[in-house]
Amino acid sequence: MTSLDRSTALLPDSDAFAALLRDIAAGAADRDRNDENPVEQVAALKRAGFGTLRLPAAFGGPGLSVTQLFSAIIDVARADPIVAHIFRTHFWFVEERLRTSSDPLSAEWLSTVAQGKTFGNAFSEKGSNAVGSLVFNTRLLPAEQGYRLDGEKFYSTGTLFSDYLTVTATTDHDSVATVVVPADRDGVQIIDDWDGFGQRRTGTGTTVFTGVAVSEDEVLSDTPYDAEPQPTVQYASLQLFIHAVVAGILESVVDDGVTLLRSRERSFSHAVTERPTDDPLLQRQLGEIASTAAIARAAVLDAAAAIEAATESYGEDRVPDAELAIAAQLKVAKVKVHLDAVAPEAATRLLELGGASAASRSRNLDRHWRNIRTITLHNPVGLKARAIGQNLLHGTALPANAYF
Repeated sequence: MTSLDRSTALLPDSDAFAALLRDIAAGAADRDRNDENPVEQVAALKRAGFGTLRLPAAFGGPGLSVTQLFSAIIDVARADPIVAHIFRTHFWFVEERLRTSSDPLSAEWLSTVAQGKTFGNAFSEKGSNAVGSLVFNTRLLPAEQGYRLDGEKFYSTGTLFSDYLTVTATTDHDSVATVVVPADRDGVQIIDDWDGFGQRRTGTGTTVFTGVAVSEDEVLSDTPYDAEPQPTVQYASLQLFIHAVVAGILESVVDDGVTLLRSRERSFSHAVTERPTDDPLLQRQLGEIASTAAIARAAVLDAAAAIEAATESYGEDRVPDAELAIAAQLKVAKVKVHLDAVAPEAATRLLELGGASAASRSRNLDRHWRNIRTITLHNPVGLKARAIGQNLLHGTALPANAYF
């Protein structure tokens, strides 16, 4: 694995970053097949400064735009979508701290990011509470010094590989708090028990908090349940990250499609041509898959540009222009609806380029479909499409939570 100086971020358009991604991609299929955690690969990206890409120069980073960041996320997902997905909550954390960077506490956390530290999530819970309701069984209660955190989370993507954990919890005064604690603090237990058929090694398992001490300056927010929602693009950004991973997988599907066809030495006796690479039907199918991947990248980056426009509209209250925020949310939602329809099909059609031999376990080409289908299940596409339609017909507001 390439050894890199953490103090200098590798720019996504550099030869060194491309070499790092080739290194990550080289073992992606084997790691998936052998069910191995990408510990070294995540560490290499952290050393390369991947987690600092959005930090402006004042905070020790290269200051990439939102659109440039999402392009880099697609590139990492092309190399290994497992590795890319692990950083999802980290970039949400960074963006929220950038939004409030004038606050001394946010500035301090941004300095921690500049040191190469990454932040995982412990938001979702199992149980009967509606997803997105922001009502949690995990509790943050006053203690002798600061607070005490107790509870159990699931779908803790990235936590296994992170230095800090962002945690949501119910307080004793009808509010939801978000706190950040070191991953190795006493009382924190990270269990690698995610058993999904795709995105298997993202650390998306159980995180348990038992009497975890939380100081005052580790409470990021404390929002009353009846607070009026403010315009935001942070939820849209969280969702677009998922779609960027799908776009990266589609580009990997194209790469494997080219390799697969070139590896075939024979075709069927009733095929159009003797050589598969000369078969116009297979050429067309590969071209259609490549077109799907190209449109996926373009759609993700178009939505990222809308998020960027809303981000640049922040006023003194650090809240984006409401119309720009809604426009970004709608674009991100439409990307989801489209990709959910075309991405799994593209991954399926990849297998048809190789016939029965494409099902070889050693090739592990089915990982693309498994990864796409798993990551698209993060929220129901039907509810998202309906929300778009309601907005078009009646101007109905979009759901104001991180799960839409």
